[in-house]
Amino acid sequence: MRLTIGKKIFSITAVILILMIAAAAFSQRMIAEISDDLDRIAAHHMPISESAGNIAVNVLTQGLILQRLFTLEEETEEHLARAATERQRFDRLRIEIEKEFERVIKALERDQLLRRFEQTLKAIRGDYDTFGELAPLLADALAARDRDTFQALLPELNTIQVRTDANIETLYRHLEKSVQELTEKADQNEKLLLRINTILTACAALLGLLFGSLVTRGLVLSVRNLVDGTKAVEMGDLDTQVEPRSKDEVGYLTGNFNHMVGELRLKERIKDTFGKYMDPRIVSNLLDTPEIADPGGGRREMTVMFIDLKGFTSISEVLSPDDLVALINRFFNHMSLAISKYNGVVDKFMGDAVMAYWGPPFTNNVEHASLACQAAIEALRRLEDFHRDVLREIGEQAENLDIDLRIGISSGEMIVGTVGSDVSKNFSVIGDPVNLGARLEGANKDYGTRILVSDSTRQAAMGLVFREVDLLREKGKVLPVRVYEVLGHSVDAPAEMTDLASRFETGLKHYRTREWDRAETAFNAALAHRADDGPAKVFLERIRHFKETPPDVGWDGVWTLESK
Repeated sequence: MRLTIGKKIFSITAVILILMIAAAAFSQRMIAEISDDLDRIAAHHMPISESAGNIAVNVLTQGLILQRLFTLEEETEEHLARAATERQRFDRLRIEIEKEFERVIKALERDQLLRRFEQTLKAIRGDYDTFGELAPLLADALAARDRDTFQALLPELNTIQVRTDANIETLYRHLEKSVQELTEKADQNEKLLLRINTILTACAALLGLLFGSLVTRGLVLSVRNLVDGTKAVEMGDLDTQVEPRSKDEVGYLTGNFNHMVGELRLKERIKDTFGKYMDPRIVSNLLDTPEIADPGGGRREMTVMFIDLKGFTSISEVLSPDDLVALINRFFNHMSLAISKYNGVVDKFMGDAVMAYWGPPFTNNVEHASLACQAAIEALRRLEDFHRDVLREIGEQAENLDIDLRIGISSGEMIVGTVGSDVSKNFSVIGDPVNLGARLEGANKDYGTRILVSDSTRQAAMGLVFREVDLLREKGKVLPVRVYEVLGHSVDAPAEMTDLASRFETGLKHYRTREWDRAETAFNAALAHRADDGPAKVFLERIRHFKETPPDVGWDGVWTLESK
């Protein structure tokens, strides 16, 4: 049965409330009994005791009145007036005694427990009735001066009075005992009430603490498990599974957490698997924002780079298929590391070439050109590591291989988006800057260079040393493009590198103004700084050609790329 947290808390509250209601009901019943006993004492016992006392006092007073009447022997007016007064007082006392008897009788009728005193009361009433019969006779005997009759009746009256006092005393004792019994009962009920209330309150507190601690412990353990699982996921452990400890909302949340982790694990597995076929950031974007997989794209300022393994055809003729695959895989691995180090996106592997790009949403609008150039320098640095890996894995066959790179980089406005067919798609870039980057990669072969970049890349990149190589016109294009070679980082560029760039650009300036001798001198000076400088050799060859066959009058110094 699934108990929600609300039901658990309600159950605890209900149990405590039931115990409190039981304690209240028992208290009310016991208090009612105590109140009844006290009311019985106050309403019945005490009035009966008071009436019995009044009866005893009045009977005694009547007896004293008779005694005083007996002592009045002289028949003077004063004595006669006094005797009349005492006689009236005697009669009044008799009326009061009758009233007290009526009160006692009514009290006995209202209380069943007091009915047991009826016999005693009847005995007192009978004695008093006899007393009431004798008292007038005594009074008449006194009035008639009949001492003999008075003396004969007085002992009987005294006997009745003594017996009445004794019966009243017995009634007093019975009443006192009854009051004591009721008082003891009330005291016992009070103690029982206190004890039961204490027990019920303690039970309610213990049950509340017990159930509360059990529910709280379950909630705390479940939440703590979720927190531990969340921390584990945060640390990258997607194999985490939190065992549900309850069937309430926290248990439901735990199940959802496990499902979420499973989805994350699946997504991570997809990213890891497909990240080997395309850049993981593209996979992440596709998983997080599936709408980018929809056909179409947008125009953005980006930088594209092409890396080609020099002489792959000749290498493939030397190596076995397995060694060739091992070599090309190792090459792609090093190039991918160089590109990813500077936040580039590997777009595709094309035979022995790699295409990558930089720009939004993977880099910002400012640094994509600089990152691409730095990645190109890193690729050249990793070329040495790649060569060592090839020697270690392939052996002597790789010692004489001519392994080198050619890199072309171009920046500009490109179309970025999903391209492909209904069954196969690729998130890529297309446009003229992309084509230019591919042609610059091939142009390295003509100039003997390793990294060529477009003028737009040169203007956008920062912290690097460049030299202008040429003005190139792509086949089928009208406007020429200035092409630069990346020489290195400006912070650690040696002086000879800047001197090389300065002398080469001097020669280039004279070359474009047809000052062949001065240009030749400048290019030879560049070769003095770097004997294998490819661009200087290319321009010296062109100068020799133009000296023999001067260019047309409208020649603008632009070189047209014939190959695509």
